[in-house]
Amino acid sequence: MNALVCLWPLVIELGDFQIQSVTPLSEVAWFAAGLVLLAGSSAAVLWWNRRAYSDPFVEE
Repeated sequence: MNALVCLWPLVIELGDFQIQSVTPLSEVAWFAAGLVLLAGSSAAVLWWNRRAYSDPFVEE
């Protein structure tokens, strides 16, 4: 406890913080839609690339 009292003058007080604005749900939805679009397009490119070239090491 004494260490806390000794360190208190070194603490920088930055003011009264209050979170008054929460991220709107629409922005969270757009972010999630962007992630889904990015993941979907990446999966489509990987699928298309795998489909385009046959694997020479796989016997069919």
